[in-house]
Amino acid sequence: MAEPDPRQTRLPPHPSQWTDPASPVSFTYNGKQVSALEGDTIGSALYSSGARIFSRSFKYHRPRGLMCMTGDCPNCLMSVDGVPNVRTCNTPVQQGMEVRTQNAWPSVEHDALSVMDKLDRLMPVGFYYKSLIRPRISWDMARPIIRRVAGLGKVGPEKDPDSEHQHHNLHSDVTIVGGGPAGLAAALEAGRGGSRVVLIDEGPVLGGHLLSDVSVHPELEEHAGLPGYQVAARLAQQVQEMSSIRVLSGATAFGLYPGNLLGVSQGKCLYKVRSRGIIVATGCREVPHLFPGNDLPGVYLGEALRRLMHLYGVVPAGRALVVASDHRGYRLAGELAQAGVQVVGIIDARESSPGGDTADSIPVFTDSSIAGASGLKGVKRALVLDKGTGETRSYACESIVITGTYEPNTGLLAQTSTALRYDPELQEIVPEDTPSGIYVAGDVTGLHNLELSLIQGKAAGCQASLGVDRPTGTELDALRRAIREKEQAYREALEPSSPSMAPSKEAGKTFVCLCEDVTPKDLYQAIDEGFDEMQTLKRYSTLSMGPCQGKMCLRPAIELCSRYTGRTMDETGSTTTRPPLRPLTLGTLAGPLHMPVKRTALHERHVQLGAAMADVGPWKRPHSYGPVSEEIAAVRERVGIIDVSTLGKIDVQGADAPALLDKVYTHRFSNLPVGRIRYSLLCSDNGSIIDDGTITRLSERHYFITTTTANVDLMEEWLKWWNAGAGGNVHVNNVTSGYGAINVAGPKARETLSKLTDVDLSPDAFRYMRSAEGEVAGVPCLFLRIGFVGETGWEMHFSAEYSEHMWDALMDAGSEFGIVPFGVEAQRVLRLAKKHIILGQDTDMVSNPLEADLPWVVRLDKDDFIGKHALEAVKERGPRETLVGFVMEEAVVPEDGVPVMHLGQPVGRVTSSRADPTTARGFGLAWVPADLSQEGAQITIQVRGRPSPARVVHQPFYDPEGARLRE
Repeated sequence: MAEPDPRQTRLPPHPSQWTDPASPVSFTYNGKQVSALEGDTIGSALYSSGARIFSRSFKYHRPRGLMCMTGDCPNCLMSVDGVPNVRTCNTPVQQGMEVRTQNAWPSVEHDALSVMDKLDRLMPVGFYYKSLIRPRISWDMARPIIRRVAGLGKVGPEKDPDSEHQHHNLHSDVTIVGGGPAGLAAALEAGRGGSRVVLIDEGPVLGGHLLSDVSVHPELEEHAGLPGYQVAARLAQQVQEMSSIRVLSGATAFGLYPGNLLGVSQGKCLYKVRSRGIIVATGCREVPHLFPGNDLPGVYLGEALRRLMHLYGVVPAGRALVVASDHRGYRLAGELAQAGVQVVGIIDARESSPGGDTADSIPVFTDSSIAGASGLKGVKRALVLDKGTGETRSYACESIVITGTYEPNTGLLAQTSTALRYDPELQEIVPEDTPSGIYVAGDVTGLHNLELSLIQGKAAGCQASLGVDRPTGTELDALRRAIREKEQAYREALEPSSPSMAPSKEAGKTFVCLCEDVTPKDLYQAIDEGFDEMQTLKRYSTLSMGPCQGKMCLRPAIELCSRYTGRTMDETGSTTTRPPLRPLTLGTLAGPLHMPVKRTALHERHVQLGAAMADVGPWKRPHSYGPVSEEIAAVRERVGIIDVSTLGKIDVQGADAPALLDKVYTHRFSNLPVGRIRYSLLCSDNGSIIDDGTITRLSERHYFITTTTANVDLMEEWLKWWNAGAGGNVHVNNVTSGYGAINVAGPKARETLSKLTDVDLSPDAFRYMRSAEGEVAGVPCLFLRIGFVGETGWEMHFSAEYSEHMWDALMDAGSEFGIVPFGVEAQRVLRLAKKHIILGQDTDMVSNPLEADLPWVVRLDKDDFIGKHALEAVKERGPRETLVGFVMEEAVVPEDGVPVMHLGQPVGRVTSSRADPTTARGFGLAWVPADLSQEGAQITIQVRGRPSPARVVHQPFYDPEGARLRE
């Protein structure tokens, strides 16, 4: 790409332009340096530098160039700084950017895969459904080739994930989508009415289409003598000065959800905007005409050239032929001529020319239409059809400019219950009967008149803000009358015209869908094959399924289908519009990539002791403080101490608390004596285990529950949900963050604690699975005598502020007994020796307690509990698989998750496995089929790729009688 002299491609500076000639920037394009100006987009800079082919098409690899400059078409998609499929036409240039074309080899100018354009007969519509069927290997051979040839950009694996995405919530009285004239007028009116307003606009500058409008609008009394871009600047300034209006520029409203919830993306931020009233002032877009060669580089929509000239100061290349059907097309032709472009002529489908908007030197061809464009890598000639005589004339040109065919941007409205209908007078699909709280204004209504748009905006802003600070609707009534009068005058002034449509199957390469290379011939064939409804036609032909999501193709496709089937436009209908309206990155939806980190109040103590910290869910917990074997030995032989503050803790109080716990837990708790502890499970309706934990009865109406670390929030909501459903008198409070917890366990645990408390810890006074309240080192504590690690021990819960004091006191008291802190790894080995399960590791989402070797915690004789009927069905049919203990016959240790084999086939899995410190043989838990679950049954476990024998063990591996727990 040879870079032309910028003096020949840039217009003199003008107040409407965003570019700054005094601030040059540069970036690389396919490895070559390209000059640009501050304010350029990548597309405008490349165009100014001589680039005309921006991409290759999806299917046939045809050359494609700039067309819309608004991000609505797929032609400008490139890879920018490693991010694929970036719309370069509206992406601002930044110093040092790396821009590369995609979907072409070796380059977009010379693409070897353009041969696909000659093979279109081999790829008719839906060919992948009806060909390559026999022989069966055909599809396997063709599939990788199709995947290699088709597609667009590629995600580079070397691209670092972006972790800067954020989510925000906004609330307003009125939210306005669209910062054009109607949106600005609506914002000002709503703001003056006292409403809190959020104004959302895709552009970096407020103003909409007025930004590229350099013509004067004498009909605007308030802005007499001002060109459009100055009108936009004045309105935008008024908006910025109003403190009640918050502006989100460069933001895309991608979804309108129930409850007036708007999804908005702005850079790396996603906003969830909730409003009492929403005004949709999204304007309209120009859509292409259908004629052979309509996809060639050099075929532009009128707004693209307006933006190139008036926003970026770029001179459109070569001779231009303008297709017009209203005053805007004539005005654009005059602006092109004034910029130094040779305008070959104006094609007007109407029978007479309005005149007055362009220079007399430009030829006007009335009662004519564009019939085709020719050229290899861009437009070289245009064919013009005289509809009166039927003659076709050829004109040499490099640009064909399409104007006058508009489509309201109703995408957001289509996501609601708004009715959309085809207005034959306007020849557009327009909204009517919007839901309560949603209003429309501006070009989105199908009425393209600046004065009318401003009045509609005022009316919408007034209506949306009624009730905030507007006692009456008198002003609104006056605005509505003005709208009716202006609309009637607008409709009376309309002159009928029709866009150029592909007339037959035999027409040359005409493209309806630029994203998927769908032609009228494809649509006709699909309809002939029975896909004559828009929903099925879309799926069969892939129409509107590309990057533009129908913005360029849906309107002409509906018209083609309507004509071919003989139905009306309304009978033909449309496809379903769903969020997002614009492509979103998964990072935007996901939000921040960071994981929230939680630390217990003892975290610094663990660090000081040299603990190796591990991530356990969101928590940082000590994995170990040294050799795990020494920690295990300390608990078995002396005394160990562990921080268990991460346990979920829920306080349940109320007259109906016993009934609630009976309802949600599998065990019975209404008969649990005060001061006693009981282990139990919660199950879902299908009997699968949700959570486990201990329940301590503190008084007749007061329980203290511990849950798994990960599920405390779920358990809180679960209890509140079922309490609300039953209408019970129960208060459920999550007190996890308010309480610290420490477990002291081992043969010397009693001696250690006795030095710090007056609570009688003797075996007869404080028995296993009992609770008491007292003080430890002067700190009020709840004592729970439980034995998760298999030794005599007490779990103490206390106010979290005293955690470090408690830890230090216990360490000092136990020093004479050789106390050792132990981490989660030692805890897991100790619990495994007792066959205590860990939810999520030894179970999954379909595990039930009867098959998980926990039938003793299920009371099927209760009247009812959640999951009872499902568990009764499991008991009646018998277990299909069972969680059992196993011991390896050899001195090997299987890894967690390895398969259990039988007759050479995997029939189960190991869930937890560790080495016996005495024999070095592995032991653990595994799921096996019911017929292999008997005591002593021989099973085979895959260990490092080879089968190793093991036997099933039902009893705990350590202290099977539980004597040490009760000492």
